[in-house]
Amino acid sequence: MTTILLVEDYAPNHRLLSFVLEQSGYAVVCALDGIQALECLNAMPIDLIITDLTMPRLDGFGLVERVRADPRFRELPVIVVTASGKEADAIRAAGVGINAFLTKPVDSEDLARAVAQLLARETLQPGMPWLKLQSRAA
Repeated sequence: MTTILLVEDYAPNHRLLSFVLEQSGYAVVCALDGIQALECLNAMPIDLIITDLTMPRLDGFGLVERVRADPRFRELPVIVVTASGKEADAIRAAGVGINAFLTKPVDSEDLARAVAQLLARETLQPGMPWLKLQSRAA
């Protein structure tokens, strides 16, 4: 079964995103911040990361920087789901190597579609909300 690491410190968002992902047939492992996420990555196989940007201890930017610096996880697909609609955050996220940038409240169909395409190593389809960023090469 495909396993997604969900990194989200706000319980209502955590529950909603977990539900959407589980309904799509994915196993979901949860972490409350970037430090916990790194521990999960080192403990079990993960197929994709979905992370918030604003979290205690290690934020989403720091998490992705560390993931991309580790050869084992360099090509792991990463989706940011954040309340920040700031263009500067989207640009910074692209700079650290995320594959998609979705803003909250996230549309469950958009999230499911992005996850499925990234897991299939497809380029994200034009016209979707993640077009602010270029997909990383598979």
